[in-house]
Amino acid sequence: MTRKVCIVGGATTPFDFGPTGFENIEQGAADCIKETQQDVPEFSLRDLDLMIYSHFSVHFLHQLCGEWVIHDHLGLVGIPHYRVENGGNTGGSAIYAAALAVLSGVHDVVGVVGYETMDSVSQSQGSEFIALASDIRYELLVGGIYPIYYAAMANKWMKENNVTEEDVAAIGAKNRNHAMDNPKAQWYRNEHKYLTVDDVMNSRLISYPIKKYDCCLMTRGVSFMLITTEEYAKKMNPDGYSVIDGIGLSSCTIRAGDRINFPGWTERYGAGYPDMTEFGACRSAADYAYKMAHIEDPIKEIDFGEIHDAFSTSEAQIYKALYLTDTDGIAQFLRDKETHMEGGIPMNPGGGLMGYGHPVGATGIMSAVEAHYQLSGLIPKKHLSTKTQVPDPECGIVNSHAGTGTSISNFILRRP
Repeated sequence: MTRKVCIVGGATTPFDFGPTGFENIEQGAADCIKETQQDVPEFSLRDLDLMIYSHFSVHFLHQLCGEWVIHDHLGLVGIPHYRVENGGNTGGSAIYAAALAVLSGVHDVVGVVGYETMDSVSQSQGSEFIALASDIRYELLVGGIYPIYYAAMANKWMKENNVTEEDVAAIGAKNRNHAMDNPKAQWYRNEHKYLTVDDVMNSRLISYPIKKYDCCLMTRGVSFMLITTEEYAKKMNPDGYSVIDGIGLSSCTIRAGDRINFPGWTERYGAGYPDMTEFGACRSAADYAYKMAHIEDPIKEIDFGEIHDAFSTSEAQIYKALYLTDTDGIAQFLRDKETHMEGGIPMNPGGGLMGYGHPVGATGIMSAVEAHYQLSGLIPKKHLSTKTQVPDPECGIVNSHAGTGTSISNFILRRP
């Protein structure tokens, strides 16, 4: 990048399905900004020259243009603003838009607010609302919801890659156990217990091979991130900012079955990829981000990740898409616990969607905030201990994911 894009600070509200401590989205946004100002005392709302709002579905909020409500409450008259919506990749897409705004030279100080109030409906109704992001003319009419789509992909993928149910169950246990060190995480605030692989395996079957503890959490929450030029970052938080060194955003078909022998993918990656089991958009977005950040060997150059674990199976599939391992090595990669805290590349030390929660518009921003905390040394302050602090991290990856891989973004974050 010719102009460096930096993260100066950020915060989230507590995530939960029910009481969180904030009554409405505008209060949640204000709470996040206040916490950011505690970490970066010199930051003022008067510094902002653009606001980007990240919100998935008005079905949950029951309010059109909710961003107007937050913007008004913050008193940001005259400051340009707009809303981004891109399914589960809404938060990542908003960060991508903010990075482009700074890279372009048009804006220097951009605030990004993400929010979702999924507790406004029952969890079954919420699953139906989320399923409206699939093609309602075909998939929804036959009873399709996302756990079913992911289960079909996972079942085939696991057989082809010699991955067992226990292998992926270890991811569900890992991320929830990481959340036990994070007081804002939904898992910490509710069920609040450490899990074993057997606990995941014995949890209620949702859609084979996916079980209850293989699934992310439907959530209410708000997040905020301050994305700026390097000049502003050095001035406001010289010892605590991080750099967005690479960005990538890509797309794929809505239906996983339509990816088989799709010409656009065959031209890029050869015949047979991504089939219906792999995330071609994730690999493509990684290619963009790695090239921009000069990453040649991801497994050696990246220290940790905060990635989209809507299901434990999808996190495992993302490892392959990010070039961290291949078909021959993925099963052993999982069994060696390479992505646990004691492994070579810890994934989701903040808890991920399965531990922290998944308020869709806020989620990708939460993941980036957690990665920023790792790089800026804030984990001991934000978590309960140093158990989920990655040792001396220099480089992290943030991944945000929508549909069955329909839209995916990847970001490379570094210590300056």
